Amino acid sequence: RIYHEDSYYDGKECVISAGRSGSKWMENVCQDLGINTNSNRVDIGVRVELPAGIFAHLTDELYESKIVYRTSKYEDLVRTFCMNPKGEVVNENTNGIVTVNGHSYEDPAKQTNNTNFALLVSKKFTEPFKEPIAYGQHIASLANMLAGGILVQRFGDLLEGRRSTPDRIKSSIITPTLSCATPGDLSLVIPYRQMKSIIEMLFALDKIAPGTASRYTLLYGIEVKFYSARVKLTNELETEGVKNLFTIGDGAGVTRGLIQASASGVYVAQTICARG
Repeated sequence: RIYHEDSYYDGKECVISAGRSGSKWMENVCQDLGINTNSNRVDIGVRVELPAGIFAHLTDELYESKIVYRTSKYEDLVRTFCMNPKGEVVNENTNGIVTVNGHSYEDPAKQTNNTNFALLVSKKFTEPFKEPIAYGQHIASLANMLAGGILVQRFGDLLEGRRSTPDRIKSSIITPTLSCATPGDLSLVIPYRQMKSIIEMLFALDKIAPGTASRYTLLYGIEVKFYSARVKLTNELETEGVKNLFTIGDGAGVTRGLIQASASGVYVAQTICARG
């Protein structure tokens, strides 16, 4: 029998699958039961939009390229994520905070002339800091404060230390697919370290996809990927310290995505069945 707050759960085995939205609740459960957790990282970055032809030699062969770069200045890892050939940039609302994302369509009639993808800088914090999710939410909320939603800036304007304006965006060779994004200055929002790493990554990508570092390339912000606190588990996804209590999915911090979360559930089910 497992007690938490005013409720209890009774059974031979118990499986918790809270999902990422329940990560804070999961942390409270672990605290009540004396189960250790580790603070995970947070990924902060921008969504890049450029003409589809620049990345066509990559996306035609491999629809979603996964490119990871270690920066020379900070040795941070910057990665491409969620590449959308001939797609469009969209916004999403996470607990009242508007962040940027992207998608694409199979239907040729809905495809655009642009490709978009995220550039994310991964940062794992050390003690005594324990609030990586709040950190990412705060940065995203700064963009919301300045723009009322999503900011967009030309790469050339960023390098020249000036904000993008509606006229500068209109004069570009790229038509933004997220028309509601507000032209502005991402350097007022993104921390210096992450910004330097993103700029370095764009110039690195320009070597394999010439045109990436064009002054007209559009950068949207903020894109943030949150990670739940990772619960201390055995190899069978059983909590360390509370026997027969299993946690699965994103809420436990052991997966990152639908497929992996589903697989963790199947794995635990097989483990329980094997125990008889």
